[in-house]
Amino acid sequence: MHTGMDARAEVVLNDFALVTTYLPILGLTLRSSLLISVLFWCIHTVKLHSQAVLMLTSSLVYVDALFLGSRFDRACGHLCLCALAVLTQQHERLCSDARSVVLLINDLLWSVLASSEVVCSTTVANQQLPQHVKLVLGCVFASTHVISNCAVVGFLEMLARGVLYYVLCSLIVLCAPFCPNPDRGGKGVLHLCAPILFVHLYALLGSVLVIVGMHSRLIYCTVSDKAPQTIPKASLRAKAPLKTSQTPLQSGADPDLVAQLQAAKRAHGMA
Repeated sequence: MHTGMDARAEVVLNDFALVTTYLPILGLTLRSSLLISVLFWCIHTVKLHSQAVLMLTSSLVYVDALFLGSRFDRACGHLCLCALAVLTQQHERLCSDARSVVLLINDLLWSVLASSEVVCSTTVANQQLPQHVKLVLGCVFASTHVISNCAVVGFLEMLARGVLYYVLCSLIVLCAPFCPNPDRGGKGVLHLCAPILFVHLYALLGSVLVIVGMHSRLIYCTVSDKAPQTIPKASLRAKAPLKTSQTPLQSGADPDLVAQLQAAKRAHGMA
């Protein structure tokens, strides 16, 4: 089943029934959880200074990207974005009301932009922004969030965000062959899911609902479009034995008995 789909031959169509399809996703999620655990242990338990934590993080991310590079890793940005989310949200400070408002507006705009891209990629509307525009806007939103953020993201919340980020990225990659305008290189996945690691919980909930809802709709529409093509074939196969069962003569039948049956039919006007 790992084949192309008409004009979208460059996009791999995954077999959802195979366990091996989900092994790279599981491995990536476990590695991200391990990285988050190690970073929190170094920052809050061992209390390493920031330069040592930065060097350790860079080394782990580099080695992971060097030796473990599946297409899911490349589409999700390896462990880079997850590491940035941890390192840039561990500094608590006093926050004014104006900064809180700016942070909330920034998170909502970031989430709305990503959600609108999800809607455009899963429908026939081809109104997606160019990749370089999405890259610039994503960097601006992420930088504004880090500058305006005052709260520290806890370990359990960061762990949940990391798992959710990689699961949703994998969902988008798996559903890419069904999209009207598929992302052949998986370059837009990171931009669609990046807010999951940073934005406010309300904006996070909205992004998750849009991603899951639109891709569930995409799968349902794809299955519904294919279903009518298999029904006529099944009905023809079901009717085929009825035609063969109506043959009047069979090998090995008694000729006298067959003659009597034919005479009875003619007597009742059935011949």
